[in-house]
Amino acid sequence: MLMKFLIFFFCLAVFEVSYSQDIKVYFNQSVNNAVSVYADAQTSGNLDDTICKYIDLAVEKLDIAVWDNGSDVITDCINEAYLRGVQVRYITSSNALNSSLSNLNSNIPVLERNSGISSDVMHNKFVIVDESYLITGSMNFNDGAIQDDYNNIVLIHNTQMCYNYRIEFEEMWGGSGAGYSTSASKFGPDKSDNTYHAFVIGGVDVESYFSPTDQTTLHIIEEIDAADYTLDIAMFTFINNDIGDAVIAAHNRGVEVRCIIENENYIGSEFNALQSAGIPVLSHDGIAFDFHHKYCIIDALHTTSDPTVITGSHNWTNSAEEEYDENTLIIHNPAISWQYLEEFSMRWSELGGTLSENTTIHDQEIPVITSVNGITTISNIKQQSTFQICTPDGKIYKTITASAGSDISIALETGVYLLIQTEKESVQKFVVIK
Repeated sequence: MLMKFLIFFFCLAVFEVSYSQDIKVYFNQSVNNAVSVYADAQTSGNLDDTICKYIDLAVEKLDIAVWDNGSDVITDCINEAYLRGVQVRYITSSNALNSSLSNLNSNIPVLERNSGISSDVMHNKFVIVDESYLITGSMNFNDGAIQDDYNNIVLIHNTQMCYNYRIEFEEMWGGSGAGYSTSASKFGPDKSDNTYHAFVIGGVDVESYFSPTDQTTLHIIEEIDAADYTLDIAMFTFINNDIGDAVIAAHNRGVEVRCIIENENYIGSEFNALQSAGIPVLSHDGIAFDFHHKYCIIDALHTTSDPTVITGSHNWTNSAEEEYDENTLIIHNPAISWQYLEEFSMRWSELGGTLSENTTIHDQEIPVITSVNGITTISNIKQQSTFQICTPDGKIYKTITASAGSDISIALETGVYLLIQTEKESVQKFVVIK
């Protein structure tokens, strides 16, 4: 068990050093960076510029599956990619406004899922750049979604994940060619579960699911059932009874549950059922701009559990499970969880919620790590503590016991290490010796 624990944190150390090349998370509204002293969430009021930065990297292929596009900034970037020779393919839904698509180069093929029936919605929000970058999350590409509503995006730099999303894209597109095939194109329940679901990206375990073929709701429930300590839910629409039952069951077994819901009064909303079960639920209904997130955070500050974030385009609804085209990522990683917790904590406070003592990793309790000329010093030790240092092969390099008020100096060779204070499951520090 100890070795499994150490290997898990070694992977986290590698991730923290390199995750800017593997997984990035952005929020378009303010966050509470005081919640975590390790992983400050990144915010931008102009995520269209961020998306264009990655679109501009396209050399060969650019595949876009986005429900609504009202951003001339993003559309211009897509046009520029096409004009420099990139193959561009675009999928959307006929019931979206798509006010900016009239500016799209007329030579770019656009496939619409026929949404004459309101339930037939291509609701994805993802972009695949060559075989390198995936952009996904909760945000549609219109100015309101980018600048006003509350949204998140995830950027992944990984060939395997891009390939996986391209499988899904081409099933809707009807083939691998530059032009779509209406006869071969499949949407909604006509699709099959033909993608991969388990990935390791920069040492981080990531699961990928598409709706309505991959039993996404079941996998969400499995994660909720695995929660040991905390469950924070940020959801635009929450009307799925099975997920609601799982959340209530988590609360009943002692998990600290908090929930923010936008569409409180939708038919079948779980809002009242959750409140009746004694779960603190805050409504964003009637407040300016949409709380458009679709994420939950599990055991964020309990690193000996399995800190996890579920995010994507999938609202917790029956339509998302059974009819819509959706995409979901389940990311098992403390650093990502902390970033989402910073966003959630800001929204929770804005709506009048109180932050509990166990919401924040308190800086004053954390040992100070300094490294000069290969000598690493640990100070600010508040209690007698045992520290363990992982080497790059996952083994314990040193185990050191220190008394309160003392300092420790350790000679470490060049490399990446993780220092763990074993008395505090949420206290660990990444050490890079150059």
